[in-house]
Amino acid sequence: MKSYSEAKNEVRALGWWYQRFELPGGIMTCPPNPFSYDPETRWKLFEPYVPSDLTGKSVLDVGGNAGYFSVQMLKRGAARSVIIEPFVEFAEQARYVARLYQFDISVIVDDVHTWCLTTDERFDFVLFLGLFYHLKYPGIVLDRLAEMTRERMYFQSHVVGEQQTVHDGSDYVPGVDDAVVASADFPKMAFIEKLYNGDPTNWWIPNPAALEPLLRTAGMKVVARPHPQILIAEPDEPPGKVVLSKLVFPRYRKPHGAIHPGPQRVDPSLWERLLKASE
Repeated sequence: MKSYSEAKNEVRALGWWYQRFELPGGIMTCPPNPFSYDPETRWKLFEPYVPSDLTGKSVLDVGGNAGYFSVQMLKRGAARSVIIEPFVEFAEQARYVARLYQFDISVIVDDVHTWCLTTDERFDFVLFLGLFYHLKYPGIVLDRLAEMTRERMYFQSHVVGEQQTVHDGSDYVPGVDDAVVASADFPKMAFIEKLYNGDPTNWWIPNPAALEPLLRTAGMKVVARPHPQILIAEPDEPPGKVVLSKLVFPRYRKPHGAIHPGPQRVDPSLWERLLKASE
């Protein structure tokens, strides 16, 4: 049995933690600081829509970071969780968390684009939280994850703007409806060529009106929206999938940035600054 001091040293040895939460034994992954966030706040928003008994269920947690949300699902009896996390540092933290709880969590270091396009596995519950706007090709990932969802998807995305009129036209006529399409409340996403919030992994920022249409066109039925950024969805009329024998996927990056897809590491100088700030 490790002492509190030994366990705390192990946690600190894993560097900067983005997810700030309490581990077994009362140890916090990191002290409160402006560069980490408390995932419990987000969890409480959609927790009422998670069945209290998940015995035997499977969970997919894309962009799972240190594994907080997977842990919550496994505490409710889920049999296993698969975390897809492209950053090596966060994957190491998730594996450590899994060992502490002795939960069946498989942590795969991979880009979610290529991973979900090269597996035919399906899951009862899919956690798609805080990742959509970090994807270069978010639509294809959403469509693929929708097909992989058997029971329910928990979807969260950062948004910019306010929810206003829901446009429900079946067809928009060029020159006639241009003002409608250009309006601030029409479903749309802003493309980020360079940086947003200093983060080179931000690519697309949707407005609130875009989220529900995106899920509907992926074959999902939105059953609840407990927060402007959070939607609960279930399979409705998914069009299925086609399985090909070969996938050729383009590498991509921001100007002079890291090349994706593939395992990533946080820039060492940034990692050091974040660690110092958290201390």
